[in-house]
Amino acid sequence: MFAIGDSLREARTRRGLSAADVQKGIRIRERYLTALEEENWDLLPGEAYTKGFLRKYAEFLGLNGHVYVDE
Repeated sequence: MFAIGDSLREARTRRGLSAADVQKGIRIRERYLTALEEENWDLLPGEAYTKGFLRKYAEFLGLNGHVYVDE
Protein backbone atom coordinates (compact mmCIF):
# COMPACT_ATOMS: atom_id res chain seq x y z
CA MET A 1 0.00 0.00 0.00
CA PHE A 2 1.28 3.47 -0.86
CA ALA A 3 0.15 7.08 -0.53
CA ILE A 4 -1.57 7.88 -3.81
CA GLY A 5 -1.61 11.64 -3.36
CA ASP A 6 1.99 11.97 -2.22
CA SER A 7 3.14 9.80 -5.11
CA LEU A 8 1.25 11.91 -7.67
CA ARG A 9 2.52 15.17 -6.22
CA GLU A 10 6.09 13.91 -6.11
CA ALA A 11 5.94 12.71 -9.73
CA ARG A 12 4.47 16.05 -10.84
CA THR A 13 7.07 18.17 -9.03
CA ARG A 14 9.90 15.91 -10.21
CA ARG A 15 8.84 16.77 -13.77
CA GLY A 16 8.74 20.48 -12.92
CA LEU A 17 5.00 20.78 -13.58
CA SER A 18 2.45 22.88 -11.75
CA ALA A 19 -1.13 21.74 -11.29
CA ALA A 20 -2.08 24.36 -13.90
CA ASP A 21 0.34 22.75 -16.38
CA VAL A 22 -1.28 19.37 -15.81
CA GLN A 23 -4.75 20.88 -16.17
CA LYS A 24 -3.78 22.22 -19.61
CA GLY A 25 -2.30 18.89 -20.60
CA ILE A 26 -5.14 16.57 -19.63
CA ARG A 27 -8.12 18.94 -19.29
CA ILE A 28 -9.04 17.98 -15.74
CA ARG A 29 -9.78 20.94 -13.50
CA GLU A 30 -7.01 21.94 -11.14
CA ARG A 31 -9.30 21.61 -8.11
CA TYR A 32 -9.82 17.92 -8.94
CA LEU A 33 -6.10 17.37 -9.41
CA THR A 34 -5.48 18.96 -6.03
CA ALA A 35 -8.20 16.77 -4.49
CA LEU A 36 -6.44 13.68 -5.90
CA GLU A 37 -3.08 14.80 -4.50
CA GLU A 38 -4.65 15.47 -1.11
CA GLU A 39 -6.68 12.24 -1.25
CA ASN A 40 -9.76 14.34 -0.61
CA TRP A 41 -12.14 11.91 -2.33
CA ASP A 42 -15.30 13.74 -1.23
CA LEU A 43 -14.43 16.72 -3.46
CA LEU A 44 -14.48 14.59 -6.59
CA PRO A 45 -17.66 14.20 -8.68
CA GLY A 46 -18.15 10.44 -8.23
CA GLU A 47 -16.44 7.07 -8.28
CA ALA A 48 -16.38 6.63 -12.06
CA TYR A 49 -14.94 10.12 -12.57
CA THR A 50 -12.46 9.63 -9.75
CA LYS A 51 -11.11 6.44 -11.31
CA GLY A 52 -10.88 8.06 -14.73
CA PHE A 53 -9.19 11.19 -13.37
CA LEU A 54 -6.76 9.12 -11.34
CA ARG A 55 -5.82 6.87 -14.26
CA LYS A 56 -5.41 9.79 -16.67
CA TYR A 57 -3.37 11.87 -14.21
CA ALA A 58 -1.05 8.98 -13.33
CA GLU A 59 -0.47 8.07 -16.98
CA PHE A 60 0.19 11.72 -17.88
CA LEU A 61 2.97 11.65 -15.27
CA GLY A 62 4.41 8.44 -16.73
CA LEU A 63 3.04 6.21 -13.99
CA ASN A 64 0.95 3.05 -14.28
CA GLY A 65 -2.64 4.31 -14.04
CA HIS A 66 -4.10 0.88 -13.38
CA VAL A 67 -1.98 0.47 -10.26
CA TYR A 68 -3.32 3.75 -8.88
CA VAL A 69 -6.94 2.85 -9.60
CA ASP A 70 -6.50 -0.60 -8.06
CA GLU A 71 -4.98 0.92 -4.93
